[in-house]
Amino acid sequence: MPGGVRVQLFGRFQVRRDGAEIPPAVFGGRKVRTLLRVLAVRRPDLVPHAVLAVALWPERLPADPTGNLGVLVNRARRALGDPASVVTGTGGYALGTCTVDVAEFTAALDAARAATEPATALRACTAALTLWGEPLAEDTYAEWARPVRERLLRDHVEVCERAAAAALALGDPRRSLALAAEAAAAEPLRESAVIAVARALAATGDPAAALARLAGLRAALAEELGVDPSPEVERLQLALLRNEVPTSSRVAAPALLPDRPPVFGELAFVGRTEELAAVRATVAGSGIAALVGRAGSGKSRLIAELVRQSQLPVIAARAFLPERAEPWSLTQSVLREALALDAAIADSLPHRIRAALAELLPELGDAGEPVGGESRRALLLTGALRLLEAATGSGALLVVDDLQWADPSSVTLLASALARLPRLAAVVAMRPEELPPGTLGVLHDLRESTTHVALGPLPGAAIRTLVGHPGLAEAVERNTDGTPFAVAELLRELTARSVIAPGPTGWTPRTAGAAGIAAEVGRAGQLRAVQRRAVRFDARATEVLRLLALLAREAPARTIADAAGIDGRAVLDALSRLAAAGLVRLGERGWATAHDLVAETVTAGLDPADRGRLHSLLARALDADPDGPADAAEVARHHRDSGDATAAAAAFARAAHRALARRATREAAASASAGLALAPHPPIRADLLAARAEAAAAHGELATAGADLRTALADTPSGPQRSRRRSRLAMLTFGARDPHLAAELAELALVEADSDAAARAFALETAAIIDMNLGHPDRARTRAEEALRLYRDHGDGGGVARILDGRAMATFLDGRIADGVAVFGRVAQLFTDSGDLLRVVTPLSTRGHGLVFMARPTEGLEVTTAALQLARDLDAPEGQAYALWHRSEALSALARADEAAADAAEALAIARAVDHQGWTATAHRAAGIAAQASGDLDTAAAEFAASADVAGDSLTLFAAWAAARSAVTAIAAGNLTGVAALVDRALTIGPPLGGFEARLAAAELAAARADPTTSGIATTALAAARAAGEAATVPRLTVLVAQRVR
Repeated sequence: MPGGVRVQLFGRFQVRRDGAEIPPAVFGGRKVRTLLRVLAVRRPDLVPHAVLAVALWPERLPADPTGNLGVLVNRARRALGDPASVVTGTGGYALGTCTVDVAEFTAALDAARAATEPATALRACTAALTLWGEPLAEDTYAEWARPVRERLLRDHVEVCERAAAAALALGDPRRSLALAAEAAAAEPLRESAVIAVARALAATGDPAAALARLAGLRAALAEELGVDPSPEVERLQLALLRNEVPTSSRVAAPALLPDRPPVFGELAFVGRTEELAAVRATVAGSGIAALVGRAGSGKSRLIAELVRQSQLPVIAARAFLPERAEPWSLTQSVLREALALDAAIADSLPHRIRAALAELLPELGDAGEPVGGESRRALLLTGALRLLEAATGSGALLVVDDLQWADPSSVTLLASALARLPRLAAVVAMRPEELPPGTLGVLHDLRESTTHVALGPLPGAAIRTLVGHPGLAEAVERNTDGTPFAVAELLRELTARSVIAPGPTGWTPRTAGAAGIAAEVGRAGQLRAVQRRAVRFDARATEVLRLLALLAREAPARTIADAAGIDGRAVLDALSRLAAAGLVRLGERGWATAHDLVAETVTAGLDPADRGRLHSLLARALDADPDGPADAAEVARHHRDSGDATAAAAAFARAAHRALARRATREAAASASAGLALAPHPPIRADLLAARAEAAAAHGELATAGADLRTALADTPSGPQRSRRRSRLAMLTFGARDPHLAAELAELALVEADSDAAARAFALETAAIIDMNLGHPDRARTRAEEALRLYRDHGDGGGVARILDGRAMATFLDGRIADGVAVFGRVAQLFTDSGDLLRVVTPLSTRGHGLVFMARPTEGLEVTTAALQLARDLDAPEGQAYALWHRSEALSALARADEAAADAAEALAIARAVDHQGWTATAHRAAGIAAQASGDLDTAAAEFAASADVAGDSLTLFAAWAAARSAVTAIAAGNLTGVAALVDRALTIGPPLGGFEARLAAAELAAARADPTTSGIATTALAAARAAGEAATVPRLTVLVAQRVR
């Protein structure tokens, strides 16, 4: 490892390489950072696999802990830039060559312990205190970190005491007092620390204060522990009373640390016992807890406490306002958390699903060939659900904070996951005033065990627990709104002013009139307190804070540096200072303001000109991000708020079309509407209207879509683009049940396409569909042929596939089975190549069915199985029912009747669940054929009758099949009653494809009646079958042809 790598465990965890901090996101997840911390505190020792696994997965070990550790180690090595950064040993890992601040702190303490001169001891203690900060702050509640933290906290108190003693010996009682007070604040009941304070106070010439501190210690020991002070305290107290403790005369001493005021850390968790209990009970019952409260009410803190106590593996994520229009943004965070529980759960995913997820999670590998928007969305939903199912296992807890800002695509996923995964409990926190309508109702519909928990102000008793002085507690309660954020801000401000300090019973006054000051600061408001903290910083830090507030999400320090035009190290320094003041925090994906209210306060104080300038800087920085294209909707908002409406509208248009390409129609509609609100110029307005129209059409709002497209046409100049939009309007109009107007629009689109091949092909395809439905089959065929030629010339595989798909189905239904099978194979491959996987299932499965008709059931089974797997990968229930019906018939043809019956039963269950009449009829058909194959004629007859009932008179092909199969089954059972009517029905309804089984039934009936025309009927049927490539009926027909009636 390069010598410049340094690991910081005090304060905010960070790793620096050659002086530059490695951004948190580079590590690829919080587990990697935890791994490095575990290795760092034990360096240079080898840490066994088992120890690491328990530290990283305390709730539930992954299936392969060693394999998961290997994944995390490889990520750590990549982030640190050196394969030797983490050393592999026998049964464990160790951190390679580097410096660790905890090790330096311990070395400095050892040096102070060994020192024989006060100056040497003070120098060593000063070096240690320079490094000090909250140890392993990210692991406060982690069991593996507990002994390490306890040791370091004890060591810190010892350093302070030694430094205080050395400073007093060197004649600096004020410095000694500051150091001793730091030790006593950390451990108020530690006698040696309070004795050091008392000695320093006496040395400064204030023996009365020294006696008061000793008296306070005596009272606290009696109250808290029921013990008396030690003899050393008694001796010091007596010496003070006798005035035997001398004041100090100053001697030369090394440079020391400046005075450090008390640090305000995290507010203690109080006043939420009932709410926490309600949430925990809901989680224990695998329910959903909806945590509702306004900003600052403590939702995130309650979640943190819940997670700390949870015995279940936790999948936690947070939504951000700027990402609401970015499809799958919250899903990305959720899935990364799921993979952190067990990276191996992605290994079992089918290739196409893993490739689709790799677009969201690059760490999964190559994203593969591009997939169409609808297919991509289906694969993402399916893959995400499978990952969450695997991560849930026997139970898990999903936590989502700020649900009101979640993108619609992610909300769809979360709803699906909670509906399908009963062992996945959930806690969702939200601001009710910003929640989309109906969200709470949706949550209650998902689970019966849904609990609504509202967070109000903290009760007075909770505030009195925090504040140990009655008058001060009353001032806090009366002069804030009682929310945890408001209380914390007031206490933080009072701490910064040295008005209060932590004590054994809570925050206590340090000066007279503390309650009055608290009342004054509280009346000014919590937001004013944030503003006061913010203005204490220099211009550089202020600029960084303002940019981060306007960004309103977690972001790498590099993004802020690029926007501000400031050196990255300077930005990190500013962020560290802002973090120490409680204004910013470091999250999973980078830096953000410490609370949304901090961002709102900072931005509210900006004048319009400065606000516009900062938004412009952010827009340019995000557009130029070297890691890839930024979210166009986010860039658009910054352009808009900078006053550049033209750039904003163009970016909103890009965002809308990008969302459409990902089939995220609600996000597309939101971006398009935001762009249109800026009243852009016609070309951009037309793009936005066209995008909004597509989103509306996807939701079935055809009238709205048509209106937007008509307006877009008015803004679109004549040419190919106008032709394409008019063709699209024609299809929407056709779908809205106005076929004649649709035909007129299609004709106009053909004229406007002129010589543009792509536009003309699309117009011809549209016109052909409309012509076919208006009873102009010849013109429809001619136009389809020309469209096919143009699509081929233009290299548009999707267009070719759509034309051929219609032709193949028409050929198949026309009874030309061999020709149809050949074309279906080409169509399936073309749809695959074009990335439109949802369209692949039907031609692929139909090809397999055709192979069964051609007496090639083994090949048919292989093809239908492939179609079924694709439909399952896409989570497409209709496609699954379709392929299962076909595969069942292939299995029956192979005499695997039990398997055939199982497929038919599954197809029937799915078809009924999605209320699909056609696939319900065919599932009954498949079940009947399976019963025929097993010799169960009664069941076969019942299934075919059920198929006929469902098909009725509208589904003519399925009705013809049901009649023919019912007739053949009855004949086999020796019951000819009503068979003639069934045969007549089979022969006279439906397309030619149904004729093969109908003609076989007619031949069987003739044979059963000993009709002398049997041979002739069978001969005709045999000729028709052979001409079409149908071979399934050939063996039986051949027998019937040879049969002679005696």
